[in-house]
Amino acid sequence: MKTETILFDLSDEVTDYFQILSAQRFLNNLRNSGSIPDVIMTLQHRNVYTTGIHDNPSEYTGLSGLPVKVERGGSITYHGPGQLVVYFIISLKDRGINILDLIRAVQDSVVAYLAIFGVAAEGRLGKETGIWIQSRKICSIGFAVREFATLHGIALNISTDLRAFEVIKPCGFPSAVMTSLLSETGKNVDVKDAARGLYDELVCRLPIKTAEIHRGIESLERYVSEQLSETAHAKIGADSSMTRSPFR
Repeated sequence: MKTETILFDLSDEVTDYFQILSAQRFLNNLRNSGSIPDVIMTLQHRNVYTTGIHDNPSEYTGLSGLPVKVERGGSITYHGPGQLVVYFIISLKDRGINILDLIRAVQDSVVAYLAIFGVAAEGRLGKETGIWIQSRKICSIGFAVREFATLHGIALNISTDLRAFEVIKPCGFPSAVMTSLLSETGKNVDVKDAARGLYDELVCRLPIKTAEIHRGIESLERYVSEQLSETAHAKIGADSSMTRSPFR
């Protein structure tokens, strides 16, 4: 049976944001060319602040430097250890869905995962896009679409140090709105366990019929190297930026 989705579970490590950002963009190009199936990555990042297409400098006057500006939706947020980040390189065209369909499926998956711990959450759209527990936000959502395929995704606070949000207004809100699974339940869930639990919910709701699962950053590095074969180059075309590994 043809592989429909590849999961790279990197959640047991803390990864460099720029390395993974480059990998996302590289894989998004390959997905749009039809060279690879859909890709999902579950991971944690080293401490970093990023902002999206709705960048508003007044939201991060407390930072000592500038955030990383990227193409996702939304504005300023924080990524760091204890936070489960999930990136989606998914062809909307091949799945016959639009970006709102994908966001709702992902929201429903997060809500179902949180319910396992007795947490009643809801997905919201518009200015409040994300997952909320009443007036508290536990999960940020920011996608981008290039051609027919997505990149970026979600950041679910598992045991995140919420003090990191105090120097910004996350997505325009007071930092006090941010919460985590640990804060809500007192349970210190391992991020790698959260990654596997949430993936099970995504399998049901995206849905994912067949998948290859790879674990560890080395598996992603190997996969990217394999895609730099002559066959992959020919399918991508003449864009020389796509013939260099983001891991070098």
